Amino acid sequence: MSKIVVISLKPEFSELIFNGSKKIELRKSIPQINEEDIVVVYNTMPEKAIVGVCKIGEIITSSPEEIWSNYSQELGIDEERYFDYYLGRKKAIGLKIDSFRKFKEKITLKEIKKIIPEFTPPQTFKYFSRSTVMSSLK
Repeated sequence: MSKIVVISLKPEFSELIFNGSKKIELRKSIPQINEEDIVVVYNTMPEKAIVGVCKIGEIITSSPEEIWSNYSQELGIDEERYFDYYLGRKKAIGLKIDSFRKFKEKITLKEIKKIIPEFTPPQTFKYFSRSTVMSSLK
């Protein structure tokens, strides 16, 4: 059964995804994402809201140097911030974004908690089964 994967992003990076200039989302660990899964984008402070969804087409795993060398134009981050993020790491993860859709209206944390009271924003990833979400809507 497919799942819903929630990822937390700073608003500046989600905006770059939804305007099409950031084509690869960077992570330090590999999420458990399958083709049929829904990736929900949650903006962190100050917005604290779900702002859209996207589909990940490929997961790139390599050294930070190699990912920067091959994909720097698609990362939506400058070189200094990129290497600060991966400081001391031998492995970098890139989630290649296949498609995306920004919602017309944000879904605030307060609104989410009305539907799924136990929801807490993820540090990196949070996984929900579709059946769990659907049962919360009853």
